[in-house]
Amino acid sequence: MLTFRHTQSTVWLRLTTTILLLTLTACLGPAAGLYPADPALRPVPVYLTAHGWHVGIVVEAERVLPQLPDSSHYPNGRWLEFGWGDADYYPNPDPGAGLLLKAALLPTSTVMHIVGFDQPVQQRFPYSETVPLQLSSEGMQALAEFLATHMQADDDGQAIYEQPGLYGESAFFAARGIYLLPHTSNMWSARALRSAGLPITPIYAVTQSNLMWQAEAASAEP
Repeated sequence: MLTFRHTQSTVWLRLTTTILLLTLTACLGPAAGLYPADPALRPVPVYLTAHGWHVGIVVEAERVLPQLPDSSHYPNGRWLEFGWGDADYYPNPDPGAGLLLKAALLPTSTVMHIVGFDQPVQQRFPYSETVPLQLSSEGMQALAEFLATHMQADDDGQAIYEQPGLYGESAFFAARGIYLLPHTSNMWSARALRSAGLPITPIYAVTQSNLMWQAEAASAEP
């Protein structure tokens, strides 16, 4: 059980760390070699989807499945949406304040949420904010590798299935990485996009709104 004093010191540590990182980190431009200025050299479609607290990254299944650990539990579909988050809070449809505080203040294990579907992305998520993005083939390869490295595998090289997902044809899998403020699910999504070369600054993307704003700015660039 957390004491008030321990909780207060933990919060101040997170805030101090965040402020320090913000002062040392400038806005990041596109990564040379992965995100060329010419849109014609970025033919691969990727989407960012905002569902309340969590943001998903939607990619073409055929471009990422060869990189992932084997599993018979991956959902089917032309598109796969990936989301990463706290192992207790994310899968719970009604988590409550206690799990939220635990996820924010204590280092916790994580899961990957994968959703499969065939419809156009905006049609599949009509009530969610969606930002279309374009990647180079090299950027998409880097993004696929990033997603693969955050999937846990067992001794046989199989992805570790946890439970059914939150909506549609979906599933949760054990993930790599620790959830702890300021390293939120939104910052993880920002790191994924940054790995593909996009001009995204992960340390600013603690909130969903900032991440979507950065993605929209990147999408609007010629």
